[in-house]
Amino acid sequence: MSAVIKTITPFLNQAILCEALSALGVKYSLQNEAIITERVDYYGQQKFIFINGRYQFQHDSSAERENYAWRKLNFKEWKTVSQFLQAVENEYNTCFERKMAELETERLIAEKEQLEAERQAFVAQQKAAIIAKAKAQGYSVKEENMKGKVKLVLVKNTY
Repeated sequence: MSAVIKTITPFLNQAILCEALSALGVKYSLQNEAIITERVDYYGQQKFIFINGRYQFQHDSSAERENYAWRKLNFKEWKTVSQFLQAVENEYNTCFERKMAELETERLIAEKEQLEAERQAFVAQQKAAIIAKAKAQGYSVKEENMKGKVKLVLVKNTY
């Protein structure tokens, strides 16, 4: 008998799920859209199968209730499927939060760079407008940089 267990947290991202399994020390292999774990039950290796946009854990549900003496079931330190899935779910959430924090940091850096580029473009536009207006009125313009700030000096010679 095979079963599909639903978790509170949907496992949507393959990379994060694989990272969580690695963090827990679970060996796995990728096979198309499935993640085959090292855990073995009556029907073979337990796996996460990609169904309807998320990964669902497929295993033999009768293995927890019955004792198959003729076949060694590999449960490692997690005795039951629910304990295993709880550990995977906790680690998945940790990896997800870490990934979101990284993306937030990257987004903030990108946002700061964009704002700085916009500021520099505005300053360049203002400087060009001031220089054009000053030259139209007969001034010569000298540019000086003082403590990181641009100072435009307008000079008009009259005779």
